[in-house]
Amino acid sequence: PVSAVAPVAIFSVATRVRNQRTEQALQLAQGEVDKVRLTIEQGGDYTARLTELNLMVSPASTAVNVAAPSRFRAYSESLDSFTDARKIDSDNDGDSDFAVQLFRTAGIVDTTNTPVAFEVGVRVYDARAEDNVASLLTDSSSLGFTSGEGDVNRRPLAVLYTQVTQGDRAGALCHYWERSTGSSPTTLQCS
Repeated sequence: PVSAVAPVAIFSVATRVRNQRTEQALQLAQGEVDKVRLTIEQGGDYTARLTELNLMVSPASTAVNVAAPSRFRAYSESLDSFTDARKIDSDNDGDSDFAVQLFRTAGIVDTTNTPVAFEVGVRVYDARAEDNVASLLTDSSSLGFTSGEGDVNRRPLAVLYTQVTQGDRAGALCHYWERSTGSSPTTLQCS
């Protein structure tokens, strides 16, 4: 009786641990997207701030088409390419747990060459995937039942793609109102 229950219990624990790692990876990915959105919302000339976030520009036309990482770099190192992934030690034990690949498309720029609309992509890999860096894939690993590690050594644990656009530029609503109605708005404060 106990020998029949033990494999099921071990399988259950392994699945729960894997799902927890996937949840951590999703939180990391969402945090990276939130940093980019906050930078854009702060306005001004944020091009340098995007570079500080290690948000690399890819030549791909869409975020989905960006290649998998070709190398994992330490968190403290600056990234040279959109195919670099930054190692993350999420539990502060001195060992990397994840690697985050953050990139964007060139998108649309305004007259000052500031990007105003672009796609952002975030892929979070298990740090052990570094051993397979030459054969990493870009579509996320399955959360289905698995024995062992499944495909986490080649596929990302989490993948997020989103469109980021700069909105609420000074006077944007007023200009829209004027263009659509032909008159100045009376209920908006326009400068």
